[in-house]
Amino acid sequence: MEKWLSETLSKCLDCVVTDQMMSTILAIRDDQEFDNYFGNLLSEDIEEHRLFLHNCRRMLLSGKQPRSNVKNKSPVTTNAAPVQRAGGGVAKKQGKFVSMYAGDGKLMGDTILLKGRRSCDCQAAEHTLINNCLGCGRIVCEQEGSGPCLYCGEPVYTNEEEQQMAKAAATTRANTKGQAKALKKQQPTAAAGKCNKEASLQQALAQRDRLLEYDRNSEKRTTVIDDELDYFQENSVWLTDAEREKYEQLKSEMHEMKHGSRLKRKIKVDFAGRELPDESLVSKEYEQQVLRQLAAVSKAAAIDQGSSLTGQSALALAPNLGVAKPPVFKASKEQKAWPAQPANDGLERIYNRVQDKELLEMQDMRQCLSMHQPWASLLVAGIKKHEGRVWYSEHRGRLWIASTAKEPHADDIAQMEQFYRVLYNDDNLKFPSHYPTSSLLGCVNVESCLPQEEYRDLYPQGESDSPYVFVCSKPEQLPLLLPVQGEHKIYELPLKTHNAACKTMLRARAVKG
Repeated sequence: MEKWLSETLSKCLDCVVTDQMMSTILAIRDDQEFDNYFGNLLSEDIEEHRLFLHNCRRMLLSGKQPRSNVKNKSPVTTNAAPVQRAGGGVAKKQGKFVSMYAGDGKLMGDTILLKGRRSCDCQAAEHTLINNCLGCGRIVCEQEGSGPCLYCGEPVYTNEEEQQMAKAAATTRANTKGQAKALKKQQPTAAAGKCNKEASLQQALAQRDRLLEYDRNSEKRTTVIDDELDYFQENSVWLTDAEREKYEQLKSEMHEMKHGSRLKRKIKVDFAGRELPDESLVSKEYEQQVLRQLAAVSKAAAIDQGSSLTGQSALALAPNLGVAKPPVFKASKEQKAWPAQPANDGLERIYNRVQDKELLEMQDMRQCLSMHQPWASLLVAGIKKHEGRVWYSEHRGRLWIASTAKEPHADDIAQMEQFYRVLYNDDNLKFPSHYPTSSLLGCVNVESCLPQEEYRDLYPQGESDSPYVFVCSKPEQLPLLLPVQGEHKIYELPLKTHNAACKTMLRARAVKG
């Protein structure tokens, strides 16, 4: 019986039962002592405790053996009469405490850990430390457990539990934020929908204008300028057998004519003028004959391949032949009075392989345009916004502006300043203080190159009457002028000059903030 009592009570209390506790239990003789002792240790609400109390009462008070299984789970009642007080009424049960410590103050047995959260004053000397209470400073041990402090009510948890709660809170916040964003996307406001429609319309119109511009300039953008067409090479991999044979024959004839024997050379002597005219070894008539033969050979090869050599390609091969020329702009009487421009075919020689307007606008391809003063400084200062030319260019994006070496005349400067005062109707318009020459002044952004007809439709009061007009925006001036030697039309800046200009521009932007 003692062994059964010790093992079963140890399981119920989840601690070691000492010998003093066993002697006290075995000394119980009536129901009152039994209830007084076990009432503070066990609870009849727990099935295991109720079964132990029932069997222990039978063994101690009636001498019967314990039952292994109790079918009736109702609380066990006893026939013991309640103790009456002297003044009448039932006497209150008095708790009986059993000391767990010996006379020398040491714990009898191993460390005792009772079930549930119970107050403990060991200050984590006997039990594992949970944490310190931040409210009252109490040291909470494993017996008091995690949760609200038993004295001040502040929550006390272990470090691991705090980390888990922080992770759970962060996950909850992230889920809440994600749900809010999803709900906001699912339920857009009417104003946002209207803005999206307007943005889509603007993008569609921009795409339409881009396609129309490509359609208008497709012939100029897709024209292939082959420098080898100006000459002929008998060893080119693109020649047919007939062309290569003809070219070799022409090359041998020209070589014989230039480097042949002096015995076959003919010299004309002017006895009247007493001069010996210096004639070239290859006459112009012979050059024309060679060009005609080359054109005939190329035309025959093109016919065999299903195409013909016409238009700009034939003109580049033999510019003096009577083939169809591309359409040119016919100037009016007023425009005929302008200074004569150098002869050209109306096409610039700088071509980009990628014909993408947006890509060209994002890149800085070192393209530069030289202009006379005072127009160059006015364009970089943002006063002049449209620059006219007699030739078309597919360049878009950043265009560096340089001034030529010609000194500006004071009358020209006064005339242009008065012109822009009238154009903008502003007498207080601020003009550049000086107009330097042979210098890199700054850059602008070329948005489009419009023919005169389209330019007049878009800008009825425009400032330019040229056949083609560059529409410029975003002017930027260099705070430090760089010397540069200009060239004809649009050309590439030297790499060192371009790097210095970019660094100067970035430094100026940083200073402006």
